[in-house]
Amino acid sequence: MTDVTLILEGTYPYVAGGVSSWVHQLLHAYPERTFSLLHIGPQPGAYEEPLYELPDNVLSLEEIHCRGQERVHRRWSQRTVETRRAGERSRVLAAIRRLHIEDRVDDELLDDLAAGDLSIAEFLHGDAVFELLRGELYELLSPEFPFMDFFWHFRAMHIPLLRLLEARCPEASVYHAVSTGYAGLVGAIASWKQRRPLVITEHGIYAREREIELSRATWIRDRIGIPGAATPSPLRRFWSHYFKMLSRIAYHRATRLITLSESNRNHQLADGADLLKTAVVPNGVHHELFPRSSRASSSGDPGPMRVGFVGRVVPIKDVITLIRACSLALDQVDLEVWIIGPEDEDRTYARRCRSLVEMMGIEDHIQFLGPQPMADMYPQLDVVLLTSISEGQPLVILEAYAAGLPVVATDVGACRELIEGCVGGDAAIGPSGIVTRVANPTETAAALVFLAKNRDVREAMGRSGHQRVTARYRQQQVEEQYDSLYTSMETWQESAGNLNA
Repeated sequence: MTDVTLILEGTYPYVAGGVSSWVHQLLHAYPERTFSLLHIGPQPGAYEEPLYELPDNVLSLEEIHCRGQERVHRRWSQRTVETRRAGERSRVLAAIRRLHIEDRVDDELLDDLAAGDLSIAEFLHGDAVFELLRGELYELLSPEFPFMDFFWHFRAMHIPLLRLLEARCPEASVYHAVSTGYAGLVGAIASWKQRRPLVITEHGIYAREREIELSRATWIRDRIGIPGAATPSPLRRFWSHYFKMLSRIAYHRATRLITLSESNRNHQLADGADLLKTAVVPNGVHHELFPRSSRASSSGDPGPMRVGFVGRVVPIKDVITLIRACSLALDQVDLEVWIIGPEDEDRTYARRCRSLVEMMGIEDHIQFLGPQPMADMYPQLDVVLLTSISEGQPLVILEAYAAGLPVVATDVGACRELIEGCVGGDAAIGPSGIVTRVANPTETAAALVFLAKNRDVREAMGRSGHQRVTARYRQQQVEEQYDSLYTSMETWQESAGNLNA
């Protein structure tokens, strides 16, 4: 049994990014603690080799998958179904029903999910499942849409759920899920079964991020009305409620619920979290590892203002808006824009971004550089730009501050708090950048133009950012808080003996 099992969904060690960097730092911070990693992926083969070298205190890396080969012969399945006693109903099926008709999460729901008494075979071919689907859920949730649409979405939603409920989670003194959603569900079930404490760290608000994705999803068919207007499908609400309930399961079971900012904690509380369980532990950086920008202190004309985007080229980062904003700004000022980060997570979107740059004829101003050693890149920038539609607390902003760079970022997650400071906290330091509205290239362009024309302002903002990161966001502070958290969980477990026995 390890000290901590980290439960990860679509991140470390296979995907680069802020959350993965955070996990890697966490593992290296406590060489005296042993860790097991449980990674949840979409299907076997979705990821290649790990992108990170695992430290010696990681004793195992196991994978579970949401999808696989689900072909089950009906005759074999029927024999499985007949083993259930007459009149007996699956507890997992009862929990599935509650997930869709209620907003409430309690120990009974968690215990029913943990029973694990619904096989994929029975789910695919059992009469009770079909009766619930056809006779109650469809009529309640989506009666005006074709039944077969609802049928296939119901299957696609719950096969991953059943696979996760069947998964074995490595035993540990503490379970730590690095999101809610699927990772939080697995952590909650393992915590319930093993009577061990569960820590949740929610970087971005999972349910809200899924809601944003669902609002744009093309795999959910809307109905075209008259005269040609689209009526949103209730299937979007069906999925959104499901993900919200998964988050509430994690919130309910969590011993401690950590997020990165007060704004995120307010979202958690609105979604049903217990205030007494919550705490804010912001991200941190080793600020001394990022040299100060040499361009800010250079004398004379440094040439075009050099703008850097640092992150994955994926839709949630809204690189399309970034490109359009830079194109608008180029009508008034000279810019050199570096898009720094991997493009392999969503190759279609990355190609779309490159095509937009070509279509606008701004290839001489915007370069796609791929992943780069950022300690070498930040000193060559003047401004860091983020146009994300959802964030937690971006490490990129803290790294930019460590290098003395101002930031232009959308008003999501903790970005405003990072740029303007907290009332009663570091607000007196002054702004360290400019906050813009989401998906607003005109407003983002105006911010870039202002900073390009006012070098003294951007240098002052860079100094404020450096002061802010050294005062509030040092990695040592984060490590001390998580060390104390793990210790308190281990001590609490010893004194409690078990959880909700």
